[in-house]
Amino acid sequence: MSKVEIMLSKAGPSGRPHATVYVDASVSLAAAGATLQKNVTRNADLLKRLGLKACPACISGLDWDIRQRFEEVMQVDLEKAAVG
Repeated sequence: MSKVEIMLSKAGPSGRPHATVYVDASVSLAAAGATLQKNVTRNADLLKRLGLKACPACISGLDWDIRQRFEEVMQVDLEKAAVG
C-alpha cells in the first residue's frame, strides 16, 4: 500500500508555515500531488489555521520539504551509546 504522510507546522525553520511530506518509494508524482492538493492546498480552513491569508489557490508562504520514506528506520539512544 503506497502512502503519503503530511506533517504541518505553523512555524518551521524559517519561521513561516512548513509542510514535511513523507512518501513511499512506490508513490507516483501524480498521486503525491493529488494528495497534497486534496488535503492541503485546497483546504481553506487548514490554510487559515497555518496563518496563510491568501486564497486557497495561492499557497505562497508555505515551505515544502518532500522526503522519501525508507523501509527501515534506525533509532539510536545517544545516552546509552556514549562511551565513558
